[in-house]
Amino acid sequence: MIILIVLVFLGLFLYEAPGLVAEEYWRELAVFTLLMLLGLIWSILLASGVELPYVESVWLDLFTGLKKGL
Repeated sequence: MIILIVLVFLGLFLYEAPGLVAEEYWRELAVFTLLMLLGLIWSILLASGVELPYVESVWLDLFTGLKKGL
């Protein structure tokens, strides 16, 4: 399953990245690469059966902390 996940992410990257490089969108390529890596790591962890926190609770904690700081 992990090999399939890596192949899908690699395919998406190879499909999108050449256009960004050809247009010299370096910042967009950096953000795209970072988001793809985060998604790949998250997907591999989920496929491996690792218990991960709900994303909603992480966002709620983050914004609650920001609200208290203001």
